[in-house]
Amino acid sequence: MITYSKHKTTPKLIGPSFIALQVRDFEASKTFYVEQIGLTPSAHNPPGAVVFNTKPVPFAIRTPMVDLDATSKLGWGVSLWIAATDADALHAQLVEKGVPILLPPADGPFGRFFAFRDPDGYAITVHTEKPKRATATLDASSGYLTFINTFSVEPENVDHLVENLQKATEEIFRDQPGFISANLHVSRDRCKVVNYAQWRSKEDYAAMSKLPGIQAHMKAAAALATGFDPVDYDLRAVMLGEDE
Repeated sequence: MITYSKHKTTPKLIGPSFIALQVRDFEASKTFYVEQIGLTPSAHNPPGAVVFNTKPVPFAIRTPMVDLDATSKLGWGVSLWIAATDADALHAQLVEKGVPILLPPADGPFGRFFAFRDPDGYAITVHTEKPKRATATLDASSGYLTFINTFSVEPENVDHLVENLQKATEEIFRDQPGFISANLHVSRDRCKVVNYAQWRSKEDYAAMSKLPGIQAHMKAAAALATGFDPVDYDLRAVMLGEDE
């Protein structure tokens, strides 16, 4: 007999989406996490539980579903890490509040970290969140203007042109109303430089073009190239690989 699956791809796990701890004294634990740890409860919670406004994964506590006194160490062998803006500063605050510290601040795989014990004995490790790097996003529904300028250039001038375009973007363009992103590409033969930029609208781009100093930048870039071809585009579709 041949069976067919309605799924076109093999199902797979994506990643953690929710974390909850079962606690003995619900109100005492809620007070601990709110008043001493500084978490903010969500406005709506299921019965017998409170979900805190943590990102990217919600963290919660709830009334027990098992006999928590059947073991002497809750969560033994499980590592629970929660990101913070500044682990060292938070550690100092918790010490002042008398929260039991299991591990003092140190350097770890996710940056600076320390660990504390909650009222039920759960070990919670806090680490300083690493700053996220902004990336350009392509969204066909955004309505952004896509501006692509292709420069023809002698190979020996490629690096100078890229430096010129990057400096102008960082010092002029990125602070202008309507600027979304800019990406610089160099062809493998080092004969082309492509500036792929996104602006909120054609009007924003036109207003930027009239600013003092813009013409000087354009002339400097043109002097490093043998030609350039600026074209406005509308993004129509974005197609990604299965794992993206």
